[in-house]
Amino acid sequence: MTSQVAQEFSTELERRWGPLTTLPKSKSLFELGGRVRLYLRYSRVHRQSSPFFGLRQIDLVQLEGFASFICLLWDGQAEPLIIPYEDFREVFAGVAPASDGQYKVHVELHKGGTDLRVVRAGRFGVDAYYGTGRLAAAIEREGATQTCPELSHSQVQTLLGAIGNKCGYAVWTPVADRHSLDFALSGEFPLIDALPEVGAPGVRNVVQQIDVLWLERRRNTISAAFEVEFSTPIYSALLRFNDLFIDFKLPRAAVVAREERRSAFVKQVNRRTFQASGLSDICAFYEFPDVYRWFGRLRPGHVRATDQAT
Repeated sequence: MTSQVAQEFSTELERRWGPLTTLPKSKSLFELGGRVRLYLRYSRVHRQSSPFFGLRQIDLVQLEGFASFICLLWDGQAEPLIIPYEDFREVFAGVAPASDGQYKVHVELHKGGTDLRVVRAGRFGVDAYYGTGRLAAAIEREGATQTCPELSHSQVQTLLGAIGNKCGYAVWTPVADRHSLDFALSGEFPLIDALPEVGAPGVRNVVQQIDVLWLERRRNTISAAFEVEFSTPIYSALLRFNDLFIDFKLPRAAVVAREERRSAFVKQVNRRTFQASGLSDICAFYEFPDVYRWFGRLRPGHVRATDQAT
């Protein structure tokens, strides 16, 4: 992100809301003021062409669960196009990226308005997303977020399952854990009775014990895996993910733990084993309050891009 347009935009963000911190393994992902995540992308605009962007799947993974925005910038733009990721999460989840791991996105500028065309997904009207209004509201809301209560292992499992259900996934938790789920916290949601056949029998036994799995309903494939780690070794969780990742190219995994275990996660996930397998590129870390706030954001009546596609 070295263009003058991007630099000026970044400077203005920091002036208004505090430091812009680069996230690991990306030159385009940032945390703003410790409150929201931004994916900054810049495009040159050639004569008689529209701005064109490539959005990396492994970058979008790092937006999940946070108050996150995709910021699309180009020369001559009157206002930045700032799209809440949650509004388009289902759009990206519903299509495969190109062979280079990127979703190809065109901004089509017309006399009557602006369309966002996501290749293989469709065209969406995005005029309502110009300017920093939604971003400012999110920063203010995040700053006033209720303090996360003390949560048990089962309660974090429950919230992760509820989030997956609200996002349209089928949800699995280990059978032995189901009696401990706290539906008073989240509202009851269905759990599936069986997992798809994954790998050898030994691998299937490991996968069945992962704390929470989200499955794509149409394809009956595992889309995300979560391990909640209060005191058990983070390395053990990563080994379980690695078994699943090697046998089936898991798109996303996450360890959920207390903030003080973040450094242990970083050390372990960057071991040569997990770098060689590719797990380190798709595995994220969440603190317990991240999950609590994530659940809180998925409020009823939220309008997604899939509701307004044309």
